[in-house]
Amino acid sequence: MTNNHIEKIQFLNFKGFRNQRIDGLNSGLNILIGDNDTGKSSVLLAIDLVLSCNPGRVESIGLDKLLNLDSVNEFLSNPKRQFKDLPIMEVDLYLTDQGRHEFEGEHNVARENAYGICLICRPNDGLADLIEEVISLESPAFPYEYYTVEIRGFGGEPLSAYKKPVQHLQIDNTKISNDYASKSHVRALYRANTDEKERNQLKYGYRQIKGEFSKSNFKELNEKNEDGYEFALKSGTKANLETDITISKAGLDIESLGVGAQCFIRTSFALSKKTNIDVVLLEEPENHLSHVNMRKLIEKIKEASKSQLFIATHNSLICSRLDLRHAILLPSFGEDPIKLNNLPDDTADFFMKAPNSGVLEFVLSSRNILVEGDSEYILMPSFYKHATKSDLNKDEINVISIGGVSFPRYLDIAQLLGTLTAVITDNDGNADGVKEKYAEYVKSSNIEVFYDDDDQNRTTFEKCLYPDNQEICDELFSEGRKTLSVQDYMLKNKSTVAYELATKKSEELSAPKYIAEAIKWIGK
Repeated sequence: MTNNHIEKIQFLNFKGFRNQRIDGLNSGLNILIGDNDTGKSSVLLAIDLVLSCNPGRVESIGLDKLLNLDSVNEFLSNPKRQFKDLPIMEVDLYLTDQGRHEFEGEHNVARENAYGICLICRPNDGLADLIEEVISLESPAFPYEYYTVEIRGFGGEPLSAYKKPVQHLQIDNTKISNDYASKSHVRALYRANTDEKERNQLKYGYRQIKGEFSKSNFKELNEKNEDGYEFALKSGTKANLETDITISKAGLDIESLGVGAQCFIRTSFALSKKTNIDVVLLEEPENHLSHVNMRKLIEKIKEASKSQLFIATHNSLICSRLDLRHAILLPSFGEDPIKLNNLPDDTADFFMKAPNSGVLEFVLSSRNILVEGDSEYILMPSFYKHATKSDLNKDEINVISIGGVSFPRYLDIAQLLGTLTAVITDNDGNADGVKEKYAEYVKSSNIEVFYDDDDQNRTTFEKCLYPDNQEICDELFSEGRKTLSVQDYMLKNKSTVAYELATKKSEELSAPKYIAEAIKWIGK
């Protein structure tokens, strides 16, 4: 692992974060998960802005897009607005101690002696009188223009890009098709693989070659010109080695490849063990990748033992294959992040090896119904609508078909997250065994298991469904039955039967009692 990494992050009025901290970050992999607009991208942006040590980055984005909107509105709505009450925006990155005095001190939100680097945006003290005049108006605009941007070590010393303690790289695969973003990625990778001395030598050599090319190749052309003007190759900041450099594979520039290939190459290049990057920020690495390349990328990430990684993802495969114990759930702005590091080892291992699951779908839902098979899954919307006169999507209830053997794995996660989870299962002829199997889980108030008590006649879903809806089932499935009874036919053709019922008799179906109880419970 890298010796120089981020241990925790403190946010104060940064985008949706009012005053929150993410503690106990891994020195290797950190997977940020959450629904849309919960702060995953904001965390990556905050890290990027602080580690860039470039206040101009904040100014180019605009403080109005970064300063927490609630803090702004609270200030403006206060009839007694004063300069001292203007909100301050700050992001503190606590780093591993590298023994450099400028990074040790109490310049952080907590005012605790620690080692790190901070980004602070606050009103300019030298313009206090002018700002007081502006904010005293009857309906003032917020004085963003009068704020200063500082990036300092916790010791208080201002930092520049030349003094930054951590080398980092951000790869945003959501913007990879943008030409400017593409060039920026290549330039960042180039800088991450070279030191200042190497870059100066290469820049000088490139400029020398361009000069020699102009002299030798434009000689005859320029001799024709009698006005003293000559053709030459561009030089200067907009035409140098870093503007012209690219990454190639098999002789092809990366820009000539498909977007998916670009994403894969840039990401795997950034994670190479030969780079000197301390922190890598990956925004939705799954973007534009096929399933096969996604699996290859996951293996690349697993091998990246040198850098500290922060990955923001919506993909269950990436989240589970890379070990759920590295996941950090951001429920929503204002709520504390939840870490899954206490997940049992065997459960984490199960999700790393199991077929592609809906684990992230489960994690991101506040109310889940787990069912054993396709039949229950197909018919659950009908049962729910019949029982509640509403629908699952409107009530934000998620149904996942996972197979009974996997129930405990999901319940381990539910115990950590406090997610309301109803398990609907067959009793398989042993109702007492089901009760015993889930006894520890149902001690949690957010978990309940539902099954039919009759373990003689109602052992499976179909054996409960048929007697409770016999007239409907006979009408649909009795015609042409010679050797199989209707119930036997339903047992041998579970998915087909469920689809027929959902399509033709959706509004007439009655849910078996244990399923009706589960629906009532999950709606509480």
